[in-house]
Amino acid sequence: MAVQSSSSSERTPKEEPKQKEFHIAPMLDVSTQEFCHFMRILTKRAILWTEMVVDDTILHTEHLDHHLPYHSKLSPIVCQIGGRNADSCGRACRVIVESYGGYDEINLNIDCPSSRVSGERKFGAILMHDASAACDVVSAMQRCAKDRRMPISVKCRIGIELDDGEVFDTLDHLIGFIGKLRERGCRKFVIHARKCVIGGLLSPAQNRIVPPLNYPRVYELCRYFPDCEFVLNAGIPGLASARMLCRGKDYESMMEERAGVENGDEDVDAYENVHVGVNANTPTEHDDCSGEWNNQVDSSSGGSNSVKHETHRPQHGVPCATCNASNGSCVEPPTVAPSNLAGVMIGRACREHPAMFWDVDRYFYGEASNPCRNRREALEEYCLFLESCFPRRCCDGDARKSARIPTPKVEMFTSGGCPICKEFYGDDDDDDYVGSTDISTEERNALFKEQAAKEKLTTAAIGRSLTPIRGLFFGVYGGKCFKTQCDKLAKDRRVRNCGPGYIVRKAMATIPAELLDVPFVKTEDLAEGDVPVHISPSGCHLKRCS
Repeated sequence: MAVQSSSSSERTPKEEPKQKEFHIAPMLDVSTQEFCHFMRILTKRAILWTEMVVDDTILHTEHLDHHLPYHSKLSPIVCQIGGRNADSCGRACRVIVESYGGYDEINLNIDCPSSRVSGERKFGAILMHDASAACDVVSAMQRCAKDRRMPISVKCRIGIELDDGEVFDTLDHLIGFIGKLRERGCRKFVIHARKCVIGGLLSPAQNRIVPPLNYPRVYELCRYFPDCEFVLNAGIPGLASARMLCRGKDYESMMEERAGVENGDEDVDAYENVHVGVNANTPTEHDDCSGEWNNQVDSSSGGSNSVKHETHRPQHGVPCATCNASNGSCVEPPTVAPSNLAGVMIGRACREHPAMFWDVDRYFYGEASNPCRNRREALEEYCLFLESCFPRRCCDGDARKSARIPTPKVEMFTSGGCPICKEFYGDDDDDDYVGSTDISTEERNALFKEQAAKEKLTTAAIGRSLTPIRGLFFGVYGGKCFKTQCDKLAKDRRVRNCGPGYIVRKAMATIPAELLDVPFVKTEDLAEGDVPVHISPSGCHLKRCS
């Protein structure tokens, strides 16, 4: 049953609004340890997420540290898990809280549309069609995390279309689903504001852009469940839209008016009644979005003599003619954001245009400054991270491979660089070589040549290290040369064992210094074309074969 909204009289008149949250979405094969550390270099305030880790992986893998990238420097960070067996999900939560207790929250994935997840293993988005199983999993997770007071949240869609064509994509269905989870104690939900189409009609990538966005449905959830928090996810193009969505179109003017209230210029009660909570003008999916003239009845005269007034009020819904999106999406921000719209989540834009997120701390959270001013500062700090996590393997005789974090601890026969990487790491004298003070130049070169012929830093490790920075020069004229150099060096087997830190430093050294030193662009100064958009293009429609 829907929960009724709290009355304005219950609110504290001068209560400061809760700080909104900015989340960086969990992304398969993207939200790695390397990615999380690079994003933390750009922003100290954004909430990071791990990629989804399956319950069985947590319980049985030998390399759990690789899958759960927890480090105190990464906080705040959320650990996302997937599964449908209540017992195994509960035990997985226990492992997380006991061995990786620094996470700020554990999230259950009821969002993933892939055939392997929702089809074969029956978890992820398919759980929206099996509320009983979802509730059992949430209850088990809460019991196992209770002792450590670890919050449990759920990430889901607004609806689901099954492989047989049956569709559950209404507000009533979503309210029923969220209500059942709420009864089990879950009070925080991340809502991907699209329906999920499973069964192979759409790929996971298409499921992220083809179904229309429906932001008003998330606002409705905030109304129905005032004691729950909601985070809006999907299709948010950048920081400006993110702040507008979770604070509302009238945020700036509202702050000015509030300042006047606190100075005694207006009536406090009247101000609170108008501006606190959900504004009556916030668009909802019940509104007619056709944009036609609407007949409204004036019942003040009563009886059959009631007068009809014709009005023209642009309204919103899905499909939305007012927003005019290519696939019928409704992405209208609220006039004043619901107080329990806790924040927003952005994903793919972080991979495609990471430089945008240098401004999260200042623009979104109101900090005086950001951690980095330009790409050189960000890359220099990232190189230090890579060199600590993936030390060079060109100067050791150990045959083990460095494939994941943590890497094997090896003893190098020189603390300086090999003939390739010595330009950055120094050229040590002979007496610095471990176990040999009279090694000849010929012997030294033979050692370097022998190690260069071995692949000790794997292709996967190099790829994961470079993925977070491949889009760092998005929109910068001439910036593609950095990505080109990184790709070229990553394929060069002669330099692979020098490590990803060397590859990044070498790529930096081969591009013009002005590209590295040009200041990041403030959010308010970004051009429209500099912000990636994740809505399907015109002509891309859902068609199910009969």
